[in-house]
Amino acid sequence: PLPHTRPPSGGGPAPACPPPARLPDYGLLCPLHAAAGCTLPSAEDMAALQAAFCAAGPGGPPPDTDTVHALTGLLAAHLRAGEQAVRAGAAETVEHVLRAVLGRLAAGPAARGRPLARLAAEYAHAAGVLRMQQGRRATAMACFDRALTWSELADDPATQVAALSDMSTLARLDGDADSALGYARAIGRAAPDRHWAGAMGRIGRARAHALAGDVRGTVRHIARARLHLDHIGEPDEADAAWLSIASMRLRVEAGAAAALRDVAAAVGDPRPARHAADAAATALALLGPDQLPSSRLLFTVRLADCHLCAGDRDAALALLSPALLSPDRDGVALPALVRHELRGLHSRTALFPARARHHGQPTAVRQPAFGAVEQ
Repeated sequence: PLPHTRPPSGGGPAPACPPPARLPDYGLLCPLHAAAGCTLPSAEDMAALQAAFCAAGPGGPPPDTDTVHALTGLLAAHLRAGEQAVRAGAAETVEHVLRAVLGRLAAGPAARGRPLARLAAEYAHAAGVLRMQQGRRATAMACFDRALTWSELADDPATQVAALSDMSTLARLDGDADSALGYARAIGRAAPDRHWAGAMGRIGRARAHALAGDVRGTVRHIARARLHLDHIGEPDEADAAWLSIASMRLRVEAGAAAALRDVAAAVGDPRPARHAADAAATALALLGPDQLPSSRLLFTVRLADCHLCAGDRDAALALLSPALLSPDRDGVALPALVRHELRGLHSRTALFPARARHHGQPTAVRQPAFGAVEQ
């Protein structure tokens, strides 16, 4: 069973972002055409096709090509909108469509099940991502667990790896290093001989070791993740629409920054934090100024935290203040992962004394400033 949610009225809100004109989009492949790509119906037709699919119930006919395109395109739009802001009703809408997909999957012939199984996997993973952004960890974990089952059924390694990576993240948020390590290790079994999956698995393992304060294990797995990047090629690129050397490097460097920051905080040593700041700055530089605003904010907060753990409070505040107090953020809820990073940063203000100097004098920054920014 999926977590219970109240069905959204009128089929739920439309995506806050316009749906794409083609697939792949936002990391989603068409369940029918995969990486070859395809053209989608108009936004109005996609909305009508999705509404008709959900209204037909389990006894409806197998979805035609346009309906599969509509369900995938609208899911990509919901995910893109979720990256820009935490929006009410988006997760409920995705879960509503997921239930319709599951009803049709159970009632239809097995020979036609793979596209629906892939849709179920992608919708379940998306629901988990949206719930995680809201801070609803238990619901997110249940969705990721279902995504793992359906992606295995659909032979979809990209969604398997994404679900396991997010499950490892949820375990870390709960402070459970052993479970986080277990989920990260499973990534290699889900997509063996794929260097992109190997890189993500190693970064997950590095973050789990960092949570446990294992400096040597953290550094070893970061090095192996970076080594995987040198071997990514065409077999890897066929697995995931979002995959490129730049996108994988962004993921690896962002994860390396977090792992080195975490281990610096765990052992009370500012030296790993200096390397963490370099990795965080690299990840930020790989994002265009208008790309992935929530990820940019997350990486900015992470870079500030790295500077704090390295003893440079001035640099940390210089990054935080414009990022969090900008007019663009008025009335926009912070994603749960950003709030988690801020709580960690705030808790570390007493652990690392200020070491930055200006004109030969130690810098003095009052600790309440960090609390005010967080709130």
